[in-house]
Amino acid sequence: MLTGIISCKKDFLDREPKNLVSENVAYGSISGVTALTVTLYDGLPTEDFDYTVSDEAGFPSTTTDEAVRSYVWGSINNAVMGNWYGNWNYSRIRRVNDFIEKIPNAAIDNDSKKRFLAEARFIRAFEYFSLVKRYGGVPLVTKVQEYKTGDDVAGLIVQRSKEQDIYDFISTELDAVVNDLPEDYGNDPANAFRVNKYAALALKSRAMLYAASSAKYGTVQLNGLVGITPGLANAYWQKAMDAADLIIKSGKYELYDVNADKAANFQQLFLTLGSSEAIFTKVYQSPDKAHSFDFYNAPQSFRVDYGNATNPTLEMVEEFEYKDGSPGILKVNDAAGNPIVYNKPADLFKDKDPRMFATILTPFDSWQGGVVEIRRGVIDNGVKKTSESLSAVYPAGGTFNIVGKDGPLTTNDPTKTGFYIKKFMDPVNRVPYGRSTTPWMIFRYAEVLLNYAEAAYELGNSSAAIDAVNQIRKRAGIATVGSITIDKIRHERKVELAFENHRFWDIRRWHNATTILTNTQFHALYPWIMWQNGVDPGNMKYTFEKAIAPKLTRTFPEKLYLEPVPQQNPPYIQNPGYQ
Repeated sequence: MLTGIISCKKDFLDREPKNLVSENVAYGSISGVTALTVTLYDGLPTEDFDYTVSDEAGFPSTTTDEAVRSYVWGSINNAVMGNWYGNWNYSRIRRVNDFIEKIPNAAIDNDSKKRFLAEARFIRAFEYFSLVKRYGGVPLVTKVQEYKTGDDVAGLIVQRSKEQDIYDFISTELDAVVNDLPEDYGNDPANAFRVNKYAALALKSRAMLYAASSAKYGTVQLNGLVGITPGLANAYWQKAMDAADLIIKSGKYELYDVNADKAANFQQLFLTLGSSEAIFTKVYQSPDKAHSFDFYNAPQSFRVDYGNATNPTLEMVEEFEYKDGSPGILKVNDAAGNPIVYNKPADLFKDKDPRMFATILTPFDSWQGGVVEIRRGVIDNGVKKTSESLSAVYPAGGTFNIVGKDGPLTTNDPTKTGFYIKKFMDPVNRVPYGRSTTPWMIFRYAEVLLNYAEAAYELGNSSAAIDAVNQIRKRAGIATVGSITIDKIRHERKVELAFENHRFWDIRRWHNATTILTNTQFHALYPWIMWQNGVDPGNMKYTFEKAIAPKLTRTFPEKLYLEPVPQQNPPYIQNPGYQ
């Protein structure tokens, strides 16, 4: 917990990793070596709650089809997406290389050396996966480079390896260490959140899925610095499936399913530390190692400050099917095209996938002891009355607010789509900046099942894919499927892993981002109250309108399938589209 990922002795909890222990004594004891690993874990690019791009509160979901950004300021609002996802940081790789070189001479027992070495090699593999999914082939540096006075600095520059070589390095490293990592840490709370063998297998499953996608859906360019030979796709699918299968067959993990209320169960999954589904978790502790996800995403009337940032799109809401497995399109009009009048707003969402209710706050949901009041305005005798002010009232001189206290508005901060994010959010407390402690599951069992399903289908094993997907759907509380397509698997991945920072990388590795995000306009849901003079507004009925969200269209340039490689002297070969 001292790094947000691992646990250690209480006296380490109050200090940053750089202050823990001096290196000249660190390799002399277990506690010293443990302290050294703090920095290695702390630097892991886990793309968690603190991972934002381009702008303050620039959560990655707001650059995909999952959500839009509420705020009118920031580059994320641009019509054309930019290079916001770079993470070229070889200083972290140098630190882990240095640790790997020195740990064999540490004054500790051999079993501990073996385990610490395995952890470090996992971390290095994780670092290289973070690089290869962004840039394709990158320099593969596995030794500490030392500059001595008079040396030619250019001679220390390592040029890019092929993309395939990086993925093969990751696979080989994880194979080499998986059996040197413990299956678990038993009842040892000090080490409970360190990496184990199943985290290594989960990383391999994810990385090999990406390699296979690159081979099948990408293009080999720059003599293999970008892309992988298509004929190798099946070998990588098999590696992804095999790694996932080892986790599945171990019986160590299972889908979290402890509450008969399926929506509450899915919500609790992300608020529960150490659940049956969590394979590798980043743990937070306030005030030293906390995050600000709640602060930036609280609905308008529940915010401490800021708030509102992530607004799920209507398209994302409609991705969630109905419980019977039918498409999730919300029914706002009847067959003749006339607005359907609902007795209460919740009726519109009746029988939707319970995961939706755990993931997204919909109009008039209960929240933190109150109600998320989302209303675009009043319809009185067929005439719409709306406002861009939350304080405007109806009728003139009355006391009823035209727009709900939580929006939506087309200006200022409140939601632009009629929805807020619920997943990960504290359902009871308003949380100030830097005080959120919701854990982040870096790897969870549902992702492993989805990796398995995708790889199995790509290898022609539809029955195995169906079984894996149905396990997830059964836990969700929706109808299972009897047949499967790649689109169904991708759909299941989208709704199950929504807002967990997978979506951007998924549409990039499938090379369909340029189709999904091509001058794409997202939509909002506007609730309207049907005004009745002399009737308590709490008893008035509602209709709904699907409207264009007041945001620019979104376009994904072809070159954005990779980030530009940072340059130095001598220069690296640059990625396509950036020369």
